Amino acid sequence: MQQKEPIILYEDTSLLVCVKPAGIASQGASGFQMDMTDLLKLFLKKRTEIEGEPYLGIVHRLDQPVGGIMVYAKEAESAADLSAQASSDKMKKRYYAVLEHKPDLDEGSYINYLFRDGRTNMSYVVEQSRKREREVKRAELTYHILHKITYEERSLWLAEIALKTGRHHQIRVQFSHAGCPLYGDRKYNPSTEGRELALFSHYLEFTHPKTKKVMQFDQKPTDGVFSMFFDK
Repeated sequence: MQQKEPIILYEDTSLLVCVKPAGIASQGASGFQMDMTDLLKLFLKKRTEIEGEPYLGIVHRLDQPVGGIMVYAKEAESAADLSAQASSDKMKKRYYAVLEHKPDLDEGSYINYLFRDGRTNMSYVVEQSRKREREVKRAELTYHILHKITYEERSLWLAEIALKTGRHHQIRVQFSHAGCPLYGDRKYNPSTEGRELALFSHYLEFTHPKTKKVMQFDQKPTDGVFSMFFDK
């Protein structure tokens, strides 16, 4: 089957902004599957017909089952600048998530301490008293409930989430801990096994490393259960 070309939202000599489909790894795909970095390099090479492999620096990642907006650097200097923004609060990200239960409040915040277990590739909420452990990180996000629908004889809620920190599986873990697991989350909500994870990084904001202009990108998801909330 012929590989579809990536969805490019913006590109110049310094960087490239694209939409990663759910199910494709950001980097380091196993086996013969191509990851998003491979697909973009192939796209750039075919279009420009350059010799050798084009430079493409990965700045941040999305989990393989998560779709959404990503920025890649096309030169090393821009990669360093964007990576510094990604590791701080200068790069802003917002997500859409579909929840199987509604939080007590229509809008609010969650602050937890997360322990990442590398053996199981899962994270867990732990007591604040463990915050000095190397594997334990503080996690904070804010959310706002936007819509409610009935789908497959169950109530579902669409939430917009803004990350204050970027931790491993943060959104999935914190909402599961709060009793509001994500629809289709096979790791933290086994009751939805067989469905696709309803989490999408829809908004990205950063400062252009060269022009210093604030760059803002927004994309609505329309696949899977998101099609119930958004018009195509």
